[in-house]
Amino acid sequence: MMDSSLEFSCQKEDLVRTVRSLQVASQNTLQKAVPLLSSQPGLGLLKPSHVHQLSKKTTQVCRELEDVGNLLLFRQDELAQKISVPGNGGASSLHWCSDGTLYVCGDNGPYIHLLNSHGKTTQTFHCCDDVLFLPDCVTMTRFGAVAVTDISEGLVRIYSPNSHPPWIKVGGIFKSPKGIAVDSSGRLLVAEYTSGEVQAFHVDRANRIHGVKKVLGLRGPQYICSTPDGRFTVSEECGDVKLFTANLKLSGSLSETYQHEFGNPTGICSDPEGNILVADVQKRNITLFPPSGSPICIVSQGLCKPTGITCSHFGLLYVADSGDNCVKVYKYRAKPYYTPVSPRRSGEAPS
Repeated sequence: MMDSSLEFSCQKEDLVRTVRSLQVASQNTLQKAVPLLSSQPGLGLLKPSHVHQLSKKTTQVCRELEDVGNLLLFRQDELAQKISVPGNGGASSLHWCSDGTLYVCGDNGPYIHLLNSHGKTTQTFHCCDDVLFLPDCVTMTRFGAVAVTDISEGLVRIYSPNSHPPWIKVGGIFKSPKGIAVDSSGRLLVAEYTSGEVQAFHVDRANRIHGVKKVLGLRGPQYICSTPDGRFTVSEECGDVKLFTANLKLSGSLSETYQHEFGNPTGICSDPEGNILVADVQKRNITLFPPSGSPICIVSQGLCKPTGITCSHFGLLYVADSGDNCVKVYKYRAKPYYTPVSPRRSGEAPS
């Protein structure tokens, strides 16, 4: 143990020394270069090829330093808790609330469970209007109501405890609603699986919809999530994860931006720092895509069939493992603090 601790201390010192050497060298060069470049017309003996080579090497070093920072910040396969889902309905979709509660939805059982911060069930919502129905995905509206999709019946429902029946059908034409989320403006975002589109609309307190807009041309959209900067992402079955702006314009994809190959991306979520996390049911892993730097596999083992995921403001990742009938909680971040504004920008490739 002592030898291991000494080895880690030496590695930390080497890393700090390396970073400081880069800092000192760049600062010294900057102090020499700025006065010369501003006072003389040429570049002296410095050739364009030298500038190009330096720029290329600097880009690579900056990328590697960004990766070092991310690798220090995140953790892999740190399972903190395993929460069994009541009954045999499985767990396919999750939604975490800022008060620490977790909504768990299983598409094999007609109910939604509300869990507290300790993983204990505090309330169960039975999914029944005229008949029982199976919810596919769950979210919370801007008014704090539970909203679900029902792909088998082609419906979106909102829970209203004072109504009879309590599940109110949201107006609109839905063919195969799968994923559901709420964006920063309060709009409901619904992924239509078979038609390959996303519907975005506002729902008022009377559960009427307004201002319907659509995104077309997707291939089997499954899950959807909003990001802190007002944008949203959509996972495509056996395909990719697409990024969209607040006005529903395609701004890129994770596979192209990060040169990452997906198997079958399913659940997706975003934390307040702008990191996008994606579950891959085929590869049985969870990958984090930072605003800058390379992708990081934060869960590489122990998953059977990861579907829905969500994360808290405290550096915890909740994974609905429908193959294991449970919710697995991982500590994916070294420290649970975040910057108030996401650094991710539209169309920006990682540095």
